[in-house]
Amino acid sequence: EEEAKFAALFGLYVETEHRAVADGALLQSHHKNGWPLLAGVGRVLKLRGLGIGADARMAASLAADGTGEPGPPVGIVDIVVCFCAERISWLSAFRRVPWRSEDRSSVIRKHVALRIYHKCGSPDEQVREAERRRLIGDWEGIFLTVSVRYVDDAARADDCSAYLAYAVDRYSDYPEFTVFLHADAPEHIPSIELLVDTVFAASRGFWPEDVGFMHLAHNFVQHSRAEGASLGELRALEAYEFTSLWKEVFGSSVAPSLTAGDLNAYCCVQFIVRRERLLLRSRAFYERALAYFGSSLRSYHALFPGRRHVWEPDVRGRTPCQLAMYIWHVMFGEQLNLSRRQQDPRLPLFVKMQNVEIEALDDDEEGAEAMEMMLEESRHRGNEEWSTY
Repeated sequence: EEEAKFAALFGLYVETEHRAVADGALLQSHHKNGWPLLAGVGRVLKLRGLGIGADARMAASLAADGTGEPGPPVGIVDIVVCFCAERISWLSAFRRVPWRSEDRSSVIRKHVALRIYHKCGSPDEQVREAERRRLIGDWEGIFLTVSVRYVDDAARADDCSAYLAYAVDRYSDYPEFTVFLHADAPEHIPSIELLVDTVFAASRGFWPEDVGFMHLAHNFVQHSRAEGASLGELRALEAYEFTSLWKEVFGSSVAPSLTAGDLNAYCCVQFIVRRERLLLRSRAFYERALAYFGSSLRSYHALFPGRRHVWEPDVRGRTPCQLAMYIWHVMFGEQLNLSRRQQDPRLPLFVKMQNVEIEALDDDEEGAEAMEMMLEESRHRGNEEWSTY
């Protein structure tokens, strides 16, 4: 079915391109100065090859030991959800987005596992077990497997201890991709389509090989653009809290400067990570980080020079984990200064089309030149259309 869909769409593309050439609407100058169509087609075919290769790898992995009998279920994507008591009905969109006709149930059941990291468990073990059974029962019909793991913090650490607990738990058994999400993920991402399409592409093997990490959130933060009160807050964080946290987590003697723009990224920590990137760090690294944020009060003590104090407003605001929002991409192998999604040449088009921010045109000289070219093209096109009347 997928092969037939691809063949039909690719045939339509080729037919449209040939018609444009025949009509004189597509010229050689467009290839030279405009969108690189041939490179784009090459990339589509390469991604198609990756998908076919993924099918072959999955078939091979399901052979148990040469007997020809199916082995245990093997997933390609883990969805890790940091959960308290939120409504997570949006998870059903992985099967089918309500306003789309496409049903992806068979792919999700075959390739995608749901792992709920529960941060608000009852002290009563019977209540916990009942909650675990309820959550598994709610979602086991959609995903390959569903698990619920309780994470108890010394002081609330939310996604920091949930994500790091997963990194420790599955260190010897990561799937090809892991997607880390909050239980209220739709509030932090541009659209549910970006999330479900990314998971679907990864689960079918259509994810570019050179993309090891990608943020899914919508708010890109450029610390170098802070001014006024925001700049003052950044300077205060850089003077102690953030610098201390960075050195503790990474075991480094130096830390990047927020005010100098050394560290830019998306906030709100929803992202996809390839297995190879998770394995860049040792299990001991993740265990130390989990102890720092979750099983001890060290991340709260580190907010106050020379004192072992936990301030109640910091607990309500989960201050240490809020400060850590901008370290995850570095932890998983990206450059300090992350680019916007639409400016990353590695990413597929369906990702770049989501959440295009006009501020990107002011990021650098290249962006300013792109804006000028767009305006010039618009003026030129308008003059041509006016001259036809």
